[in-house]
Amino acid sequence: MTTDNAAAYRFLYTGDHETIIYAALKRLRLRPDQDDYEDYLQEARLYFPQAYADFPGDPERQPHQLLAFAQQALVWHVGNQLRNNRRQDIPMEPGDHTPIIDELASDEDILNAIGLNDFRTYLIKLIGGAGNTGEWRFLVGTLIDQLTPEEIAIKHGVGRATVFRWRRSLLRRLVHHLAPPESFLE
Repeated sequence: MTTDNAAAYRFLYTGDHETIIYAALKRLRLRPDQDDYEDYLQEARLYFPQAYADFPGDPERQPHQLLAFAQQALVWHVGNQLRNNRRQDIPMEPGDHTPIIDELASDEDILNAIGLNDFRTYLIKLIGGAGNTGEWRFLVGTLIDQLTPEEIAIKHGVGRATVFRWRRSLLRRLVHHLAPPESFLE
């Protein structure tokens, strides 16, 4: 879309309209004492005619709406520029990164390191041998599939209350199997 830059700049420099540019930069936490502040200030001034042209209403009849619209457009545009420039400033190590990625621990390695995998296996064996179907579904849904109660309910076509009953039943069974009766009840 072609813009009438003269009309856009005339509007920008009328009164205190230029303050939206400073407000947009302030919102992005850019301060005048930073080295690249002037660059982003100029970028915002250059982008203003595009925001002026993109405004869906009549700029002369709705100046306040235009100022709000243009400030948000400037924040988005300059913010994108800022992110792109900062992304380019991050130094990359030269060379092949696959050995570093291969050295990262898998979920199973982490679970084995903290002993949680053995506990999961024990719980699944315990409930698999003595539990009901609902307890089994809740245990597999939470431990294996990492689902929330709402997601378990959707997966099995039941209500959330049913899933919470499964959880309560599972907790009772685990307390019964895992807690010593003499120390738990007294």
